[in-house]
Amino acid sequence: MKKHISIVLAVLVTTALNSVSLRILHTNDTHAAYQATDYKTSDGSTIRLGGYSALEYHLNQQRESISRSIYLDAGDQQTGSVFSSMEYEGLKGGAVLETFRLLRLDVATLGNHEFDISYEHARALVKSAAYPFVSANLLDSDHRSFGRAAYSTISFDSLDIGVIGLTLVELPEKVKTENVAPLTILPYKAALDRILNEVDRNSDLIILLTHNGWEADSLLATMLDDRVDMIIGGHSHIAIQELTQVNGIYILSAGSHLMYLGAADIEVRDDRIASFASSLIPLSPPPEGYRSQLTEFIEETAGELEVALGKVVGISPFAFTVDKYSVTPSSRWVAEALLKEYEDFAPDLAMINNGGLRKNIPAGPVTLRDLHEYIPFGNTVTFFSCYGRDILTFDKYNLQNAIHKPYDILSTSAPGWMYLEDNEAAVLVDQAYFNLGKEILEPDKIYRVVAHDYVVGQADKYLGFRPFDIYDTGDLFLDAIIRQVEKQFSR
Repeated sequence: MKKHISIVLAVLVTTALNSVSLRILHTNDTHAAYQATDYKTSDGSTIRLGGYSALEYHLNQQRESISRSIYLDAGDQQTGSVFSSMEYEGLKGGAVLETFRLLRLDVATLGNHEFDISYEHARALVKSAAYPFVSANLLDSDHRSFGRAAYSTISFDSLDIGVIGLTLVELPEKVKTENVAPLTILPYKAALDRILNEVDRNSDLIILLTHNGWEADSLLATMLDDRVDMIIGGHSHIAIQELTQVNGIYILSAGSHLMYLGAADIEVRDDRIASFASSLIPLSPPPEGYRSQLTEFIEETAGELEVALGKVVGISPFAFTVDKYSVTPSSRWVAEALLKEYEDFAPDLAMINNGGLRKNIPAGPVTLRDLHEYIPFGNTVTFFSCYGRDILTFDKYNLQNAIHKPYDILSTSAPGWMYLEDNEAAVLVDQAYFNLGKEILEPDKIYRVVAHDYVVGQADKYLGFRPFDIYDTGDLFLDAIIRQVEKQFSR
């Protein structure tokens, strides 16, 4: 009996000695959320979460309580607040890169919002970051990874971790077409097949760091074998609270906008995860008086900007409400405001995409910060021409997008063409006509439309026809709306 106990103890000791513990900390879709935000809870109370200072504090708390940890980010660090739109060391979004350097980020993958400005700008982000952006499926013109590499290896004394980057294959539908035109975008499985054996030979643990979305990650997991241990994903903004496995592969995601820090504690034994436990840590504010190099950097960098952005530009009589699939009073107002701003050019119609409107703003004072965060993209005002019959095609196309939701819809300045009733879109006018507010639509007449470059660049998914006589003014869409807020809602 004693001999049996001794053998059992020896096995347990040997097993423990062969196991290596690791804490994986992760974020995704942070969207330059440099400040804390107040959120309403189910009981009506308010909880304050987020901001880079809170992230740093909780990261450090987690790191200090374990001997081995890594920190990974699954993309969309850029776009969402004025912090990412300001220039730092000559690069727009450079302050975000510096922030993640101070946060000691180990590896990141590329999200679609890293490509919002231009191809060259995305390349500058990759080149300037102190940490590696990895990408196995985005290839540049010489067929090398658009990231620093296809994957990165993080090594401890007895543990090698391979982190492979993937970005959604629908990238050309999410940003201006020209911003990603030079890229070759490989299907996820095809990209992995090129490198997985190599990564497996050189690592004890393989993590896919993806910006594909929850459904794509889950489907991908069904196609993989046990060489892949874990997928840490972004893009869907899902906070995965429960332990989730698909085909034996753990899938994690930490929501968005720094509400949570994801944490997974694992034991790695014989090239496998022997034990696993995960949690989402609410990013509550750090203790009063908390100071660090990061907090000082944010204060210095954003201080003057904060003063300027706090300026009230108008008092809105209605709330600006964000809804990708329904025309709202505010989305209609934005389209009408764009038409009004460019009335000297005599456009017949204005169109804007609802997905480009990103922040709910309550009725009352509207600040520059509100508008920068409501319209965070650098789109430029663009004119195009089309026939009346094209607008009828668009009408049907847009209605199908509202019902089936493959893409966000467009709101237009044409009064009464669509409304929301019991959460279902309905057309108010006969399909043979289209009320432009001036005249009944003539199918063979040419009409001039004012929109912005993203709508024109994504004509296949938004319009259903090919526009012609396209003219990009170079004027920022955001600036046009700021001017209209000032004119229409002046105090």
